[in-house]
Amino acid sequence: MAASMDDDGFQADDLYVLLNVDRKATNQEINKAFRRMSKIFHPDKHLDAVKKKQAEIFFNKIKNAYEILSNPNKREIYNRYGMKGLEVEGLEIITRTKSPAEIIAELDRLKYEQEQRKLQRTNPAGEVEVGINATNLFEGYAVDPDYEDRLSYIEISEFNISQSVDYPITPKDTAIISGSVSSRNGNGSGSLLVGYRRQTSDKGWLQGQTTFGRSVPLELHAYRQLTRRCYCKGAIGFGLHNNRMQLGLSFLISCQLDRHIQGEMALSVVNRSRSNLSTTLRIDKEPHRASFTVQVGFSNFARAIYVRNFQDHDCRMRLSLTGGTVGWYFAYGVQKKITEFSTIHAKMIIGNNGGVRLQLRLHRGQQSYVFPILLSEQLLPTSIFYGTFIPTLAYFAVKKLIIDPFIKQKESEELKKKQEEQSEELLQKKKDAEVAVELMEQTVERSLEYETRRNGLIILKALYGQLTTEDGELAESNCIDVKVPLQALVVESQLIILDSSTKSELPGFYDPCPDQEKSLYIRYNFRNRPHQVTVTDKEPIRLPLQRHVMLDETEESFVHL
Repeated sequence: MAASMDDDGFQADDLYVLLNVDRKATNQEINKAFRRMSKIFHPDKHLDAVKKKQAEIFFNKIKNAYEILSNPNKREIYNRYGMKGLEVEGLEIITRTKSPAEIIAELDRLKYEQEQRKLQRTNPAGEVEVGINATNLFEGYAVDPDYEDRLSYIEISEFNISQSVDYPITPKDTAIISGSVSSRNGNGSGSLLVGYRRQTSDKGWLQGQTTFGRSVPLELHAYRQLTRRCYCKGAIGFGLHNNRMQLGLSFLISCQLDRHIQGEMALSVVNRSRSNLSTTLRIDKEPHRASFTVQVGFSNFARAIYVRNFQDHDCRMRLSLTGGTVGWYFAYGVQKKITEFSTIHAKMIIGNNGGVRLQLRLHRGQQSYVFPILLSEQLLPTSIFYGTFIPTLAYFAVKKLIIDPFIKQKESEELKKKQEEQSEELLQKKKDAEVAVELMEQTVERSLEYETRRNGLIILKALYGQLTTEDGELAESNCIDVKVPLQALVVESQLIILDSSTKSELPGFYDPCPDQEKSLYIRYNFRNRPHQVTVTDKEPIRLPLQRHVMLDETEESFVHL
């Protein structure tokens, strides 16, 4: 949760971490935590005028946290929207007159309206396709006098550009405009599509469109959610083609058969002479996906597709096999995410009719660049080999020499920029922590005296931050001493810190190394025996524990236990 500055200059923390209570804490537990913190930060506990003023500011923070978390309405809003949700104008009146459910519904409505305003922006998408004929590389004659200059015979056989724009007119109405131009073997063509889509309800929409080009077809598309598991789509269109009227009809119904299996059935008819009926079964069980399709009619074929996701590497592998009356083809390919908004695809297609083809695709945002390359019209092992391994080697070379250094430099620049932007906030946090530690001194003295008398829990050393470097050395410059804040939290020889997104928002803590992994090292005595433990930033802490006992009292270890 992002911190925000309050009127006194102190940072508004995660309220649960500030009070060191669980997010499911009862009102009784919240009251107990508030009373415990009040003993440390209440102004009446400090006689010095400066400390009294500082304590008053901290106490107001704790009191504010208590008032929010002990109020069911405000707590519900805070849990969902954070402090920003509590800053809505007129909230005091709303929280007194409405229930938590009504308040959430009202804030959801305001959030929905804000999202709808964002929709009033165009959503452009485009694609550039460049078809390449490289058959001379693999099918040229060996006795050709220009054999050594085969690269000059690589041709651009096809070029297509398409662009579309969706423009929301109202939350339910959208205008669609798209156009395309293409050139193939010296012949060019173009088209312009104009459409209008209407959201008829939460379960369906209608879309009408017409295309201007060689023909002027009119089309009507519809979508409807039938049940929670089933939906259907349909389209009807007619137009002139070669001075003849054409009528087309398509219909698809899809049902979720169980958690991982989906079934589809589709029918398409063109002038009654060209009709197809297909059935598809999709299986989606991460990280595996598969689909099986059978189509009968004007074109008969069967297809099987298998997809394997590698989430750790942002990568996807795809295999497909298709066979039918017009022939067969086998395809295999890989999709890889290279940056946050960029994805590359490489696919090899091998068929008895189409020969060997390599398709490369770069997707950046809403823009795609596609390069279908015809390697050979026949099934040649050389074209299959080079089409598979040359792009693979090229990718790893480009990744190693260009992409990885670029991403590393970009991340370094962003981290540096973020640290500069947060420098003022970090200094304020550091100041807050130092003041909190001063205010804790009296409480810590009493705690040490009490724990010493009963041989209880005494914190000897505590470091928070990036404890070690890549070489395993102690990184003291990226750590802060939190011995006093932890001792202040010891109650009856126990230290309990609940799990949270970060410990940097505990009183007396701050983040010494933003956007870096942090840990907490604690060395403590209990019953006159030394103990030590290292935990990650998000792990809960419960001291003392038997497994923390140090076998070698002279050696400090920052390994997580």
